[in-house]
Amino acid sequence: MNGRRAFLGKAGALTLLSSFSPSLLRSDALASAQSQAPIPAKRREPIGWKPHFVKQGDGRGGWITHSAEYQFLVHQEVGRHLFPYGVRQMDNGEVILAAAWDSGNTKGLKDWKLVVAFSRDGARSWTEFATIPDAPGRPAVVTYLGKGNLILQSEVGPSQYFSSDYGRTWPERRPLQPAGSGGSFDNEGDALVDVGAGGTTRLAGFGLSYPKGTKWPFDPGVGLLRWSNDGGRTWTNETAPKEWLWQEEYQGKTYQRGVSECSIIRAANGWLVAALRSDMPARYLDIVPHNDSLEGLGVSVSKDDGVTWSPLRILYEAGRHHGHLLRLPGGDLVMVLIVRADVQNGRLASYHRGLEAIISRDNGLTWDLAHKYVLDDYEYYDGVEWFNGDCGHCSTTLLDNGFILSTYANYLTRGASLILWKPAPA
Repeated sequence: MNGRRAFLGKAGALTLLSSFSPSLLRSDALASAQSQAPIPAKRREPIGWKPHFVKQGDGRGGWITHSAEYQFLVHQEVGRHLFPYGVRQMDNGEVILAAAWDSGNTKGLKDWKLVVAFSRDGARSWTEFATIPDAPGRPAVVTYLGKGNLILQSEVGPSQYFSSDYGRTWPERRPLQPAGSGGSFDNEGDALVDVGAGGTTRLAGFGLSYPKGTKWPFDPGVGLLRWSNDGGRTWTNETAPKEWLWQEEYQGKTYQRGVSECSIIRAANGWLVAALRSDMPARYLDIVPHNDSLEGLGVSVSKDDGVTWSPLRILYEAGRHHGHLLRLPGGDLVMVLIVRADVQNGRLASYHRGLEAIISRDNGLTWDLAHKYVLDDYEYYDGVEWFNGDCGHCSTTLLDNGFILSTYANYLTRGASLILWKPAPA
């Protein structure tokens, strides 16, 4: 998957102002990194939460606005990008944000660093980002199991990093178990965490495989699903749901399409719901073979605990993906997603890019696109590639106060964009 993301690197610099002490992270290596003097601020006002509003579709082509808040988080040290990959509120009340940091002294993803920051006050203020020692790459999967147990999965290796103290230290590292075929089990998205009787925890993890002799983007990504009963250390019962593959006709030729990312959640009625990034439509293969911005987004539902799945229902055929699922206390499902290209009816409909959210009120069967939320948007065109939105990756979590905290990477800002918002009552 690394080749598909190679276009992420950009130039820039990062700084961070924070009101929290970095002492949350107990590590000599971390302390050494934190001891470097921060870059002097060149602005008169501090970075912090600012008034914002989100737009909600009114179902008739217009918009309703709702009050929200917005904040940028950037790294205190000189560098390029900070990409947020996972935000979680933990059962000790703290919020952890895991990200990838490109210091600028890099030759590829293997030189990027996994970094984390914490909030003790419901995301109002944050610690400085601190580097996890000897953890390269990006935290492509961020999983909180409860009781202080966290897993970060990097695509470098690929490797897994385990913490049992709410992300303070990461002493356990191990390679990610390969796919059943022996090939790589590439992953990006969100695992399912099932808590059973007596507090036992079971995980469902998604993976991507390209069988021998096949290659992105002309061949389909084969989605894999497997399970773990020991906190992600070993995996069993691997399957490749046939419902996540389909055929597409274009100019007299048949193409097989598949999926490449997944966020999976259990609905209130017990079904499994998967938000899957779909391969780009065949008509774009000769236009953008080097760029994955025109891949899409669909949903598949399992009513028998993952044995069988509904055919992938495409919500957006191109330009929108990185879906992340969240279940609200009342049972509604929220999906936050990236807008890299506003493609409608096979054409670029606008220059709109950013972060959106949609809601399902029937356990993932249907999604209310007419009343979608625009959490953040900006107009963008780079003058060369109309499909390049310069944004990506997102995550969301429900806070104790009932607000939703969503984050994504707007590459133009060189940092993590955070939005505090609430869906309107149904």
